[in-house]
Amino acid sequence: MRKTLLLAVIACFILPQIAFGGAWTLPKHGLWGEYAVKWNWADDDFNGSAKRVDKTRDAKTWGWSMNPKVEFGLTDKITLMGGLEYKEASYKEYARPVAWGPYSVKNHALTSIDGGVKVKLVDKPLVVSGQFKGIFYTEYQDKALEDVAEAPELGDRTNAYEVRVLASKKWETEIPFYLGAETGYRYNEKNIHDQVPFFVEAGFWPLSWLLVKSEVDGFFGIPSTSGKGAVRKEYAIVRVGPSIELLELFDVLTGRSYSEGDGSVNSVTRGGRSLSIDVQYGFWFWGRNVSADQEVVLKIAGQY
Repeated sequence: MRKTLLLAVIACFILPQIAFGGAWTLPKHGLWGEYAVKWNWADDDFNGSAKRVDKTRDAKTWGWSMNPKVEFGLTDKITLMGGLEYKEASYKEYARPVAWGPYSVKNHALTSIDGGVKVKLVDKPLVVSGQFKGIFYTEYQDKALEDVAEAPELGDRTNAYEVRVLASKKWETEIPFYLGAETGYRYNEKNIHDQVPFFVEAGFWPLSWLLVKSEVDGFFGIPSTSGKGAVRKEYAIVRVGPSIELLELFDVLTGRSYSEGDGSVNSVTRGGRSLSIDVQYGFWFWGRNVSADQEVVLKIAGQY
């Protein structure tokens, strides 16, 4: 199943049906919001040698998280961003010696708050933007990780500062599609090495209201950074799924224009009003010192 899904994603990048929408900024005084919920589960890990291994004592992990975001167009070229993350996680060992007794723990917290700014640098022949973001650990844990009350761990327990360059372009062909990529540098204050982020998203519109897309999301760890004892953590995730433009679907079904004639109901290019629902399946196909998760993501986003 995983090999088939990976081949399908690779095919999307080879065929002329590819897309990305990260570099576009909001119009002046435009407001965009998204509420994302993710459910994840795993019974494997990627160890320090980047090899996939069973979790200790046949353990299983599962949980969910929510990630609300909001963006505001300060000008046509400057967008302010903010968000937060809440997580719940469970861990249970199924192959423990009887004499040890059962071991099952659960943890939950508001883990981080982030804020940043995106600045559009170039409009043509493609959109290029620069982005700065700060991710701030909420100090939800002060005890040692060995304390059962603090397990399982929910995050890296560090503030981080990230700079990215984003590029994207949309082609108005018979079947519209778009493509882009982003990368940069993340400085982590403690616990884990600094990282190089990478993100590529691809998609096409078989119908005016239906976007089919895939993405690869991850980080490369940079050794010998973030102080003595820091862990090198890196991973890559593939996600695939549809996005339904509800306002465009309304237009098609009723023959009316919800967008009041602005001709730009599109959650990708951020050009006008939009309301969309995304559903994605993802799996971690490579990593180091991370859980080999599978996940389902539901996103509801709107722009005014």
